[in-house]
Amino acid sequence: MVTHAICRQVVMRRNVGLVIAAILLAVPVSMQAWGMDVHRFLTKRALDGLPDDLKAFFAVRRDFTSEHAVDPDLWRVVGLKNEMGDEDPNHFLDLDGLGDPAPFKNVPRDWTAFAAKYGADRAIKAGRLPWRSEEIYNKLVSTFQDIGRAAGPTYAPDNARYLAAVLSHYIEDAHVPFHATINHDGQLTNQRGIHGRFETDLVLRNLPALKLSPVKIRPIGNVRDFVFDTLGESQSLVEGVLRADLKAAEGRDFYDAGYFATFLRGARPILEKRLSDAASGVASVIVAAWEQAGKPKLPLEGPKPPVRIRR
Repeated sequence: MVTHAICRQVVMRRNVGLVIAAILLAVPVSMQAWGMDVHRFLTKRALDGLPDDLKAFFAVRRDFTSEHAVDPDLWRVVGLKNEMGDEDPNHFLDLDGLGDPAPFKNVPRDWTAFAAKYGADRAIKAGRLPWRSEEIYNKLVSTFQDIGRAAGPTYAPDNARYLAAVLSHYIEDAHVPFHATINHDGQLTNQRGIHGRFETDLVLRNLPALKLSPVKIRPIGNVRDFVFDTLGESQSLVEGVLRADLKAAEGRDFYDAGYFATFLRGARPILEKRLSDAASGVASVIVAAWEQAGKPKLPLEGPKPPVRIRR
């Protein structure tokens, strides 16, 4: 829950608010997830931190994988759906909007039990990120297995790289504090736009100066549980980011360089840790999928161009 101090309104000039509103309408997706450039950065960082065999496999198409890490956000733009419904709920789980107290141990982790407890409509509105992550993870395991079984040329290697890209997006989203809270854009505390200011603007303005930890591979026993635990940690950080934003905005009419400098001082420990943990989380989940598939030998050649048949 947010404090009364955070609920105090930050007053901005009306014309600035109109400009920001216009921008949000023009680019609705980029303001609701790690910015696309941040997704690309985190995915590349994760790939570069993989063990040698996996790192070499992804290195031949590193740009392909990192570029497609933004695809799930593009699916939201065009309104794509999967078996569970619209794409949008796949990117979050509003843990603090379910009526259960932190650390949310009473929130069911089985989808059927989750929907039964909260009702189907409320469950979907709350979000499906853990289950979507598990779905893509299982597809990646299966595709790694296809590589191991292949006796000749196959699309499986690029399919695996693509699924790893998609999976990286969801794992990265789980590390964003505002993907785990009902106050997902500061709308409940008169801090609208905080989502994008924290996870996109603050990162891109300061990326060269941020001190990120090296990628560390940790064992992942169950991907769904890993995402749930990650979201729980993300939710616990929301209030700290909101306080830093409130302090940075005091006495200012604009979100200017001075605002972002002050915001960084307050939010830097959270930002650096979530970025570091996101890259490590992506690398760890990719390793887990490969290990669960039986550690198949992975081809190190990139795709070959088709040969033109002359008649």
